[in-house]
Amino acid sequence: MIILQLIRFLLLSAVFSLVLTSERAGAATDAEAKAIVDAYSEAYGKWLTEMKLARDGQALEMVNKKRPDASVYASKLKTLLRSDLDNEWTLKYGAWLLENDTALRPESQRALLGAVERHHVKSSLLGPFCMAMINLNQGGELPRAGTLPLGSRGMKLLETIKKTNPDPKVQGQAALALSILLGRLGDDGAIMRQRMTNLKEAIINSTEIKVGATTVGDIVRDELYKISHLTKGRVAPDITGLDSASRPLSLKQYRGKVVMLVFWSSWDAEAPKILELLRKTVASKVGKPFVVLGVNRDSLTNLRALEADQIVTWRNFSDPKQEIAKSYRLAAWPYCLILDQEGVIAYRGSLGAICTVVANDLLSAKTTVPSSNKSAR
Repeated sequence: MIILQLIRFLLLSAVFSLVLTSERAGAATDAEAKAIVDAYSEAYGKWLTEMKLARDGQALEMVNKKRPDASVYASKLKTLLRSDLDNEWTLKYGAWLLENDTALRPESQRALLGAVERHHVKSSLLGPFCMAMINLNQGGELPRAGTLPLGSRGMKLLETIKKTNPDPKVQGQAALALSILLGRLGDDGAIMRQRMTNLKEAIINSTEIKVGATTVGDIVRDELYKISHLTKGRVAPDITGLDSASRPLSLKQYRGKVVMLVFWSSWDAEAPKILELLRKTVASKVGKPFVVLGVNRDSLTNLRALEADQIVTWRNFSDPKQEIAKSYRLAAWPYCLILDQEGVIAYRGSLGAICTVVANDLLSAKTTVPSSNKSAR
């Protein structure tokens, strides 16, 4: 009997040890997640170098087809982290997913938010994730029954973090992210007051905190500039520069026309689709008081090649050093503004169907100015 009990004990111990070993083997580690992120960064860096060295439009198109697919790396990362989002170290990789995976599905975004709500609201490591939350709901996802839209849920979570996280630096980053998300709801007075309150909190609590290559303070200053100069209803700041043929070009010279001002490059995500959309837009409005005007950050050689091969059929400011983009405080590529005939901003945001609708509405609403008033102007 004693021998049988001993054998049973040894067998149970072996099974228990095997279970623990399996659990340890299956648990994600920071090093494994970092390896996936680093692999993408290396592949993207090599691809970007090839894009910048391409000599003609055909070469650019061929290289563009080899663009590393962030969603492939993101899929590996999601598989690795799926059962470990309660671990605090996963926050930085959740932030990476929000920032880099343009195909991140709504259910994955909800899972990331849920993990923060359940486990990390008071974490001192939460700041970068707060800033990454400005990428929520980029695909315009419709909420499931009984759930908040991702943008609304994100703003609610940021409010909770501001109130309950003990670290002022995290509070400040949450306030900044909340202000940016609020800016997408419109430019009316109530929203602006909320935005300004949150920007003030961000400056007080975390002005020197690094966010990528910049700081919270710098981002706040950019947001204040946008509120003062780049919101709907304001006259867009003038742009002067050179086009691809080194000819002088200015934004003001297109007064009297509806302007689709597009900040773009050949290495933007979905660049081939974007370029096709812009070509169709140009072709559909021939003969109308409308113009697509680009601000391009490719090398001058690349831009000239794209125009020579008719991949680009609109005039562009050549901005390889991104001086114009910086003057417009650009934080996302591509980006679009629709300006009315007087240069007033009617739309600002991502490039897509809404841009075309706004432009068409402006063209339809255009009225002839009486001759008696023309001389007065």
